[in-house]
Amino acid sequence: MATLDEVRKELDKDELEYPELALALGPAVLPHLKALVAEDEPRIASKAAYLAGIISTEASHEVVALAAQSRHDVVRVAAAAAAPALPAEQGASVTSQLLDDADAGVRIRAMKSAATIDSPALAARLKTMSEDDNDPDVRGLAASTYQRMRR
Repeated sequence: MATLDEVRKELDKDELEYPELALALGPAVLPHLKALVAEDEPRIASKAAYLAGIISTEASHEVVALAAQSRHDVVRVAAAAAAPALPAEQGASVTSQLLDDADAGVRIRAMKSAATIDSPALAARLKTMSEDDNDPDVRGLAASTYQRMRR
């Protein structure tokens, strides 16, 4: 199994092939990914969160959920992007949390993920956001995303 430093080095590359890396490292690397998300280095933490989602096991949820609580918006965006790769209920849970994020960019990425998760609760949240969100761009995207989800 790869060490924490080896995983950090892999994630520190400019361009990653996430599916290949997920296959090469496997689920055993999830504790390292969780440790990297917990560190205060958003460039690495965001990649670790996304890779955890791609690995897509029950334990991946812990890593992605931790990333969803980061103080760095780029890490929360990565969590939103990774959420659809998680088992459906876990992905919906993370996405639901991120739909309430203070950052409009995080909410927008969470909406895009919500559109790929079959969840009536997420669809209802988007309908509400289309009416109530404080950002007009978010309201517009929520309305169009909600309409696509209803089809």
